[in-house]
Amino acid sequence: MRRSLLVFAITMIVFQSYSQEPGSDTDTLRKDALNVYMESSDFIRREIPYVNYVRDIKDAGVYIISTRQNTGSYGIEYTYFFVGQKEFAGMTDTLSLTATPDETSEVTRQKVVNTLKMGLMRYVSKTPLSKYIKISFTEPLNETVSSDKWNSWVFRSSVYGYVQGEKTYRSKYLSGSLTASRITENWKVNLRSGLSQSDSKYLINDTTTITGANSSKYFNSLIVKSLNDHWSIGGRGSLGSSSYNNEAFSISLMPGIEYDVFPYSESTRRQLRLLYTAGYSYVNYMDSTIYDKIREGLWSHSLSTSYEVVQK
Repeated sequence: MRRSLLVFAITMIVFQSYSQEPGSDTDTLRKDALNVYMESSDFIRREIPYVNYVRDIKDAGVYIISTRQNTGSYGIEYTYFFVGQKEFAGMTDTLSLTATPDETSEVTRQKVVNTLKMGLMRYVSKTPLSKYIKISFTEPLNETVSSDKWNSWVFRSSVYGYVQGEKTYRSKYLSGSLTASRITENWKVNLRSGLSQSDSKYLINDTTTITGANSSKYFNSLIVKSLNDHWSIGGRGSLGSSSYNNEAFSISLMPGIEYDVFPYSESTRRQLRLLYTAGYSYVNYMDSTIYDKIREGLWSHSLSTSYEVVQK
């Protein structure tokens, strides 16, 4: 009996020693890991397990602010601002990535993880966990990215239509549009044209037929030139016609000037913009309006302000 108890005691001691060693190393690594405060999904936590995701920003060695904005190619640009505090105070960085409209959500979230990994390495390298980090380069150097042959221009077209009906009702609709845009650091150009046609027919009491038709054509333009990091000038213009709006022909030109209190380079994090526009609009109506006018010209101007901030 005594021999059995002795064997059991020795077995338990060995088992406890074996089970506690890895745990103690893991606890030490976790204790020395970088504390990060950010909005993180389960996917990010799984892909970047070597940091501590804290719930209180005061406990973090680095906090990450994320913003997003649409690009000229109808994609999304994600920007991540890394701000160190405590022992990492004064260490800041900004990284961006662009998700193209033809990418899947899986490709996009993998891009996000890779960008976060690169941004965090600057801080992880100053922790004891840095000796467990391996860096690799996966792309052959002979494969280079080709230059943009379209000079930042992006074109998009669309066609939409339908036909529907029943015994007493018929309707058809057709529309199309063509857009061209170019967004660079100094210029923003957006050109859009389109047309639409709709026809409907109603049969009432098998004797009366009511028909209706609407058509419209338009061309809109937006051109903006950046003068420096605070000022920009530009304007909007439009041409068109619309039977629904009783407009045989309309034209509008609205030049303007804008001032941003903060530099445009910080626009994804903070903006305080003042915009003034002034211009002229002319409309030639298809039929007399309720004010008995067949044509009309109006001068107009406006002053608007916009404020946006993203911060901890």
